[in-house]
Amino acid sequence: MRLTAGFAIAGILLLCAGTGGHAAKSSEVSASELLENFTSMFDAVPPPPEVTEAAVIELEQDDPQTYIFIKGASLHPPRPVNLGGDGRLLLTRQDTGEQAAAVYRRADGTYDEAELARLNRLMRCRLTGKETAVSIKLIEILDAIEDKFGKKGLLLLSGYRTPTLNRQVSGAARRSLHMLGWAADIRVAGRGADKVTAYARKLHAGGVGYYPDAAFTHIDAGRTRHWVQKRPRAIAPSGKAPAAPR
Repeated sequence: MRLTAGFAIAGILLLCAGTGGHAAKSSEVSASELLENFTSMFDAVPPPPEVTEAAVIELEQDDPQTYIFIKGASLHPPRPVNLGGDGRLLLTRQDTGEQAAAVYRRADGTYDEAELARLNRLMRCRLTGKETAVSIKLIEILDAIEDKFGKKGLLLLSGYRTPTLNRQVSGAARRSLHMLGWAADIRVAGRGADKVTAYARKLHAGGVGYYPDAAFTHIDAGRTRHWVQKRPRAIAPSGKAPAAPR
C-alpha cells in the first residue's frame, strides 16, 4: 500500500516537474532519482523505544529458549566459527555510552587476546563490574551482523550478567546464557530489529530471539534455534485478559 502511494506521489511530482516551465533546468530530476528517494523513505525506521537492561531481563525471563543451562557448559565453550566477518567489531554500551573497537582476529585467523579482553571489558556486568571471557563464537556472530548492516557498530543493551544482577529482577531465571558470557542483546542504529533478526537467523549459528515490543534482538552462541517473545498482556482483576481494542 505504501509503495503504491509512493509511486502515485512520484508520478505527480514528475508531472509537475515536466509542466513547470519556470523551473531551472538544473533543478529537474529523473524518474529513477525520485523513486530512489522514495525507496529510502520506505526503509526509514522510527526511533526504537527506550528500554533499560532490567526491562530486557524481565522480557527474557519467561523465555525457555533463552534460559537454558547445560551442566558444566562453562568448561566447554562453543568452538569459534568464522562467519565471514572482517575480524573487527565496534560495540557501544547503552548504559554508559562507552565504546570498544576491537580488531580481535588477525589476518592468519588467530585471535588477539588483548583485543578480546577489550570486548570482555565492554560487555562486563553492569551491576558488579565483573568481567568474563565472552564466547568468541558470539563475537564472530556479532561481527557478521555488524558487517551486514554497514560496519557502523552495534548497540549493546545487555551482555554478561552475574547471578547478583540476575537476582535483582523478580522472577528472572536462575540460569542464563548471559551468565556464561555467551549472549548479547543488541540493536543496530537505523535498522529495524525485525531485519536484524531475519539476517541473524540466516547465519544458522546460534540462538536468535526477536523482541518486537522493545525492538531488540537476542543473540547467543548456544544451539541453533529462534523465537519471538512479545510482552505479556496485562491480566484484569477478574483473571481474564482485557478485551482487545476495536
